[in-house]
Amino acid sequence: MKIGKDGTEALERLKGAGELERAVGAGGRMSVAIAGDAGYTNPDGNPVEAPAGTVFAELELEPAPGSCVRVEVALPRPERWDGRLVGIGNGGGGGWLPSKEFGAHLRRGRAVATTDLGTKRDAARAGAGNPEVWKDFGHRATHLAMAAGRALAAAAYGRAPRFVYFLGGSTGGQQGMMLAQRHPEDCDAILAAVPAHARTALHAYFLWNWRALHRPDGSLLFSQTQEKAWHEAALAAFAPDERLERARGRFASDPRWTPARLEEALRGASQRDPSLGPEHLDALRRLVGGPRHAVTGRRIHGGLPPGGPFAPATGNLWIFDWVFGAGFDPARFDFGADFDRYAAALAPDLDAESVDLDAFRARGGKLLVYSGTSDSCVPWHATAAWYERLAARYGLDAARGFCRYYLLPGREHMGGPGVQTIRDEFGLLARWREKGVAPAPVGHGMTPPAFDLPLEPWPMR
Repeated sequence: MKIGKDGTEALERLKGAGELERAVGAGGRMSVAIAGDAGYTNPDGNPVEAPAGTVFAELELEPAPGSCVRVEVALPRPERWDGRLVGIGNGGGGGWLPSKEFGAHLRRGRAVATTDLGTKRDAARAGAGNPEVWKDFGHRATHLAMAAGRALAAAAYGRAPRFVYFLGGSTGGQQGMMLAQRHPEDCDAILAAVPAHARTALHAYFLWNWRALHRPDGSLLFSQTQEKAWHEAALAAFAPDERLERARGRFASDPRWTPARLEEALRGASQRDPSLGPEHLDALRRLVGGPRHAVTGRRIHGGLPPGGPFAPATGNLWIFDWVFGAGFDPARFDFGADFDRYAAALAPDLDAESVDLDAFRARGGKLLVYSGTSDSCVPWHATAAWYERLAARYGLDAARGFCRYYLLPGREHMGGPGVQTIRDEFGLLARWREKGVAPAPVGHGMTPPAFDLPLEPWPMR
């Protein structure tokens, strides 16, 4: 085996002039360290649970002037490696290395790779006026991380990985969908959880909500008591048609609004809390309706789901600094001309909306995607619409042969009162790709009383 006694012999050769660029696709710097009995602490100061002898390679890649992409690759000792490489997605605006998620994979003998997405610990400042950072964040950094993982594994073990996986949620879900669409050669199977793949529309949704939830002077429109009254009324409006007994009044398993149900929820909220006046009800209609283009009237993104908390549905406005500069004022944003300028600048690199997965499908790739019915941070609408376009392109049966989409009842962005996890996510994905066993996932709700729930693929009955 090519890893020497100190675990660095083969990797050190990649640090030579030009070798890193030939192996990974971008030049830069690399340092190598070995985990001791206490594990490993990465360059961000985060401890990583890693078996002693695990080799960590830290890379700073420079694919273009103005770009700096950090990549971290962890390699188990040769006798423990199971032949798999797993990419780990980032979150939010990136800028950090999510290495804490390495531990479970390293204990099972899997090599792991991740990236900071090139946003240098400060997404707003890193991307302001810098299209190279837009490319890194949108797709290039993730591709380089997977290329580095494969190259370093091949150098260290003397053979390429048998199977390459990518697991990510939110921004990590966007990364996974980008790999399937733009770099199908990088992965054999991908899990894209609550994916922020309609990135430009999603941040327009955040800004739209910010405007609805604030008065012109910047103060919050809703108190916690008023928000609670709204959530209770919304779930009460869904309760009579709820097919899951345990969901009734707690979350909605089918989050699709109708105009009549919305008005019923608004009436119920006013009855629960009479302080909810016309300005509150108008704001709630805007939140549920979602952002629309000021000129064409077309819907930009879906709106707030029933029971979805307000806090995760607003903020995240750093991306507008990328186009409009650090002085961006959300109160002055125009959903006509300003939205068009913003989307034209960022969508080509940030939006993972293509349904052309021919190359990914042809190589036997598998893609598992899910959203949550109560997720107000990355609502389900855009992903369901994407999957329906995919099914229209390939036919539903053929699409389900390589890509399945699930809507998890009651899942918020992180946790929630309903299904919070899918049992054995990696195992489902690996069996599907390696053994041809189609997934039959079971959702698990951890909020007492805990429960398991078989999940059906979209479109739901």
